[in-house]
Amino acid sequence: MPELAQRLAEFAAYVGALAGDEHDARDFCQRLFRAFGWPDLHAAGAEFDAPTRLAWGRTLLLELHPRGTALAAEARRLFEHWQYHTSHPRYVALCDFTELHLYDFANQLSEPIDRLTLADLPGDHAALNFLLREPRPPVFRSDRVALTREAASHLAGLFDLLVARGIDRNLARQFTLRSVHALFADGLGLTDPITYEPLASVELSREEQDLLTRAADLDWSRVQLPVFGDLFQTAMDPARRHALGVHFTSEADIQRLVLPSLVRPWRERITAADSPQRRLALHEELARLRLLDPACGSGNILCVAYRELLRLEADLLSRSQASPTPSRLSLANLCGIDRDPFAVELARITLQLAELQARRELDLSPPHPDAQADLRVADALFTDWPAADVILGNPPFQAKNNMQRAFGPEYLRRLRAAYPQVSGRADYCVYWLRKAHDVLPPGGRAGLVGTNTIRQNESRDGGLGYITQTGTITEAVAAEVWSGDAAVNVSIVNWIKQPDVRGEKFLSWQTGDAAHSPWQTVAVERIGPSLSPATDVSAARPLRSNLAAACCYQGQTVGHDGFLLAPDDARGMLADAGANAAVLFPYLGGDDLLGRRDGAPSRHVIDFGERDRLAAETFAAPFARVRSTVLPARRRAAAEEQRRNAAVLRTGPSARINRHHAVFLDQWWRLSWRRGEMLAALAGLARYIACARVTRRPIFEFVGRHIRPSDALVVFALADDYSFGVLQSALHWQWFTARCSTLKRDYRYTFEHRVVRVPLAAGPDRRAGPANRRGRAHAATGPRRRDGAPPRLAPRALPGPRHTRPHSLARRPRSARRGRGRRLRPARRSAALPPRPQPRARRARARRPPDRRPRPRSSVPEPRATGRLHLDRLYRRLSLSPPLRPFSRGATSSCPCGPTRTTRRT
Repeated sequence: MPELAQRLAEFAAYVGALAGDEHDARDFCQRLFRAFGWPDLHAAGAEFDAPTRLAWGRTLLLELHPRGTALAAEARRLFEHWQYHTSHPRYVALCDFTELHLYDFANQLSEPIDRLTLADLPGDHAALNFLLREPRPPVFRSDRVALTREAASHLAGLFDLLVARGIDRNLARQFTLRSVHALFADGLGLTDPITYEPLASVELSREEQDLLTRAADLDWSRVQLPVFGDLFQTAMDPARRHALGVHFTSEADIQRLVLPSLVRPWRERITAADSPQRRLALHEELARLRLLDPACGSGNILCVAYRELLRLEADLLSRSQASPTPSRLSLANLCGIDRDPFAVELARITLQLAELQARRELDLSPPHPDAQADLRVADALFTDWPAADVILGNPPFQAKNNMQRAFGPEYLRRLRAAYPQVSGRADYCVYWLRKAHDVLPPGGRAGLVGTNTIRQNESRDGGLGYITQTGTITEAVAAEVWSGDAAVNVSIVNWIKQPDVRGEKFLSWQTGDAAHSPWQTVAVERIGPSLSPATDVSAARPLRSNLAAACCYQGQTVGHDGFLLAPDDARGMLADAGANAAVLFPYLGGDDLLGRRDGAPSRHVIDFGERDRLAAETFAAPFARVRSTVLPARRRAAAEEQRRNAAVLRTGPSARINRHHAVFLDQWWRLSWRRGEMLAALAGLARYIACARVTRRPIFEFVGRHIRPSDALVVFALADDYSFGVLQSALHWQWFTARCSTLKRDYRYTFEHRVVRVPLAAGPDRRAGPANRRGRAHAATGPRRRDGAPPRLAPRALPGPRHTRPHSLARRPRSARRGRGRRLRPARRSAALPPRPQPRARRARARRPPDRRPRPRSSVPEPRATGRLHLDRLYRRLSLSPPLRPFSRGATSSCPCGPTRTTRRT
């Protein structure tokens, strides 16, 4: 017998002799991990968070129960604990010292992915391979998701073959849908299938028959209906075919809508109903409940929500001591809207099959034969919604910058005309949030999924900010890697249309980019529109001092790659004609700044500036390149824009049209957005500060003025160390992350919402004086740098009111300042006190003539010639990062995200 099997046999024999109560839980877990090769629980990193519950990092949550416990009944409770009180470990196990049920709640909630008998573990442990000290991929016998994927793949392949050989697409869809229903009905043992209208005969080829046979050989009683509908709809859409086998909306994600907005409120009311009369009245109210999904798709959310409604009714009926009461819920309690007719038809079939399956599992009376869900084919944003007490949904994801290309300018014009209160810079799902809140009755509940930008900037103001004025967010997910067919990070919001509702509220977020990244959940008293547990800064107002400063810019947007040159091409043009140097500049991108070891520009940009065409033609080689690459592309873009504008004007002569491609064509040799105001601000500086516009780390660098920044960079027209220190500080980073928007999970820097509102510290005193004059003189006469660039300029103060420094930070004589960390002493002692004796070295330094004092070591003067202690003290008072000294290449500074590289470059 192999060593592992021998250890597992000894473990099974030992567990068989245990009493099987909570006192044996720790010993059970200790020996289980030893059987899989670990010395003990501590070495494995596992620990108990309850007397009978073991947590093993991000891998396993194991809960033990006494022998004979009905483990299936404990799964729902454990799922909610996993959802709200753990970091979402990959696997969850329930064990009663005889059997072990293994779950993957993220993908399969209704049934374990495997059931193991402990006595059989020596020969049947493949599902627990992840417990090995050197883990191997586990093998599960009850993976319903894999089975569902296979079923959807076979039927999608059948549809493809039918269309490929010339069968009408609608006929092929109808035939495939009826095959789906027939297979489900046979798998579930249904004797009353749905009656269809006659369909034209379809003769199948041998290959098509083989696919249908393979699909029929599967166990359709175990195919997950919500998952199948999602995958099948994706497979039938060629534009989304790439998602098949990769994405679907998991039930765990759907439960983040269903649990807080439907299940828990009703479960609390059912538990509180302590008399037959109250339970009867509650049953009447439950029977009248209407639930709407305004973007129902294939019906996966409606399917899960209806099953939970039936489970609530079964719980309510089980508490009644009167004669058996028939079920009063039906599909008529459900409403759905979707633009896709095929999706609506698929949702109708899915719901009918799900109802029959759920009633059989819960032992409820058969449904009314004529009851049907109210499913409509329409655009939900331009139609009346049916009245509903609960609204749940997952509206389409579309960023504001892609809406016109995806929907067309006419649709966008209608949308903004119908919702003038929503900013044109808001994401598409904001319109759904706003309409859902308007349609809800007082006291109604809703739960919607949206991109994570709904909690940022204009999207937040138009959606969640509007909701919180008359409603209360009861539960939310700030950021999650979505399990559906869109590669986005999402936010999930549940709310009630009632202001200032008291009680504990859960706010969760995922801390990584992978689907199984860990989670954090906190209980708070209030959830604001930013969906953040920290201080809500969404209402911060612009500061006039920062608006007047005009120190932050976005880099140049070239508009076409024809303006960019590889190093060899740039050197060739410069060698051919030295005059080309007037229009060729090093071009620094975000990848260069963060990804290259030296951080140097990898390309050059052709920038003719404001020159007219005749002046630009004098630079022969650069102009010829732009003419051959940029001009044809801009002609095509202008023609396409003209075609779109003509279509818009046909619908309304006064409609607003776009002309920016036409403008680009008129000046085709120029960059799309040259950022002339930025270049003017940089003209008086020898260097500037830059950072990546989309980033995860606060990495700022000095860049030489002769280097042009790309639009992937944010540029600060500041040249001094003081400003660099403030931007690099922890205080600025925390403000930035609290206010910024995001691209997936990366922070995105924009001037309007970060710099305009950030309370920057007052800059160094710029009043004229001997010390400051000495600092400026040194900057002008200091040694030239190795790269031949001119000396760095004297420091500039950040925008801010003057004379706002604390009294203790006033100028002090050199004798009052000592090393870092020493306490500052008063500038002068009282005349009544005798002079304090000084060490000999300090007396010698004090007698040294001013013109013989050594120059600073760095060629860059300090913000004040009175020394660095002033800056140290200011940083400590503002809780900023330590001042950067000495500032050499590769130095690191601390920030909330860990060590970051902060190098200088000119």
